[in-house]
Amino acid sequence: MALQIDDDYPEVLALIARTAYDWMTDKLKLEHQVASVYAFELAEEVRDVIGGSAPYIPKANSWVLSKRDREIYRRFTGDNYAQLARELDLTEMRIRQIVEKARKADISARQTPLF
Repeated sequence: MALQIDDDYPEVLALIARTAYDWMTDKLKLEHQVASVYAFELAEEVRDVIGGSAPYIPKANSWVLSKRDREIYRRFTGDNYAQLARELDLTEMRIRQIVEKARKADISARQTPLF
């Protein structure tokens, strides 16, 4: 069953409501009626908070990638470059670069400056 939205409801709010509805029915397994109510309530909350403005919503690719990179570093055991490359559909060289960058960031975060 799909979420029913009036044709004159603002497009961006309809997109928010549909996305919320799909997520609630898929991930939370909420029933249609309950998810519909919450989806519209969420869209209306967004309207109340940012209504009348046109905020830029970034794709946040750098955050997603850094999250992925942190996960790669967490899973790195010292000798599993090839395994990680196969699992993540990356080259072994790219895994090595990610691990080295994450290692430097980890060391930098734990070391206190001398001066």
